[in-house]
Amino acid sequence: MSNATLSKRHETLFLWEVRKSNPNGDPSGNEPRIDRHTKRCDVTDVCIKRSVRDYIGTKEGIDSLLVTKLGTDISETVRVTDRIVNYLFGTPEKTDKTKKIVKEAVAGRLDDAKDPYKSFLVNPSSATLKSIISNKKEDKEKLKKAVKGDVSADNIQGDIIKTMRSYLCGSFKDLRMFGSVLALEDDLKALGGDLTGPIQIEVGTSLHRVVQSNKQITSVMGSKEEHEAGVIGDTHCIEYGLFATSAIANENAAKFTGLTDADHKLFIKALWRGTRDRHTRSKNQVPRLLIDIEYNKPFHFGDLVNSVKLAPVKRNEKALEEEAYRSIDDFTLDLACFYEKVNARESIINSIKFASNGLITVEQFKQKLHSNLKNKVTEVTDIDFD
Repeated sequence: MSNATLSKRHETLFLWEVRKSNPNGDPSGNEPRIDRHTKRCDVTDVCIKRSVRDYIGTKEGIDSLLVTKLGTDISETVRVTDRIVNYLFGTPEKTDKTKKIVKEAVAGRLDDAKDPYKSFLVNPSSATLKSIISNKKEDKEKLKKAVKGDVSADNIQGDIIKTMRSYLCGSFKDLRMFGSVLALEDDLKALGGDLTGPIQIEVGTSLHRVVQSNKQITSVMGSKEEHEAGVIGDTHCIEYGLFATSAIANENAAKFTGLTDADHKLFIKALWRGTRDRHTRSKNQVPRLLIDIEYNKPFHFGDLVNSVKLAPVKRNEKALEEEAYRSIDDFTLDLACFYEKVNARESIINSIKFASNGLITVEQFKQKLHSNLKNKVTEVTDIDFD
């Protein structure tokens, strides 16, 4: 893993639309998560991260992700312990690499003439390796007997854990981005513990009131008892929603997971592409706007979503109600509050990256920025393709 971690703080504003689908169903009933007071719809940060992970996994393979399925059974629930065990010891090649890393971490500090680890430096086994990582009392006692001279067994184990966590962060891009509680069990328990992710994503919310619609669906492939009738059921959706979320990438937290500038660039692309590519009947969604601000000081606004408003267009000389929105043609984007914020802080803004899909042009976006900020805006033209 490179020592060059994220150089500057970033704050990202992202907007996407959903049409006649369920952006993030609640586990109890799978209905859209609609606030009963505001009538606005929410999408959890977990759901947004899923889109990011799906894109990264497709581009870079299963071993680039910690949070993923193993094998082809999509219904399988995978414990984080099982995932890491699979990554560290799932194949002879993976096991050899893991043993090499641990071997290097203890080199010169274990007495290879003593039991129980006298053969460890020559040909370490997986079982022996796990017992060194283990925090079990009996395993720690064994380690104390095998250390050389006055070397502390706790220091050796601490260095091994630090090395292994760094190895895992270097392997899994989503761990570098989002962190994890790493609730590990069994022999790997000592490797666990909270790892705060440098990229934190806000729960997404619709920028207007939405309309929920429950539609009946049928299946023509009925059971024997159902004969030709098939199965009739309900599907829950919203008619339309323009959603917004924000993400903070913290350069200080990045030092603990190893997040790099290249990782953050991948996150930006995965946020857009993962949203677009996760296109199913229940996730009929389209990315519309992305604004990424890079600061030159440890600062971020923290409420960029609240700086975006929608202004309804008029039809038959009457402004549309929010519930009547069905496309981006039904409103205009009001960024007055956004401009007020960024113009007041122009001296600490290094750059602004901009991407839009039909919502606003880069020329329109620049119009109300101060002159110095206009020159700092770069349109991302390759975000839709590789």
